[in-house]
Amino acid sequence: MTHPAPRVTPAVMARPPAPRPPAAPRFDRHAWEEALLAAALTHHTDRLLGWALAHLASASGQFRAGTSRDAGHMARATRLTSKQIHQGLKGLERAGLIVRAPRTGNGPEHVLARAFTLTLPPAAERTDTTS
Repeated sequence: MTHPAPRVTPAVMARPPAPRPPAAPRFDRHAWEEALLAAALTHHTDRLLGWALAHLASASGQFRAGTSRDAGHMARATRLTSKQIHQGLKGLERAGLIVRAPRTGNGPEHVLARAFTLTLPPAAERTDTTS
């Protein structure tokens, strides 16, 4: 059964177009790397992981949940262990450089089991290194 094509009339043409959802802000890799350099991180591997994340980030700075390919790629690219990546993500989250989705369940967590987004910490938390 075929459906007839909708008829285009002047009334249909006069309707305003349907609103589009707002575009996701683009990830500013340069600004994020500057914030990474300025952040007070507890371990050097946190910063190394940050550089890898900046390199692998999508245009929106988002990483989907459960993508083992990304975890494996990060481990190979940085020569970090799964434990170091897990601790690095915690350090980046404490510094306000990533926002992770809420954890579900009480059991052990896979390194990249939760989605996260690279973000800039609030301006009050950033240190100015250009003075």
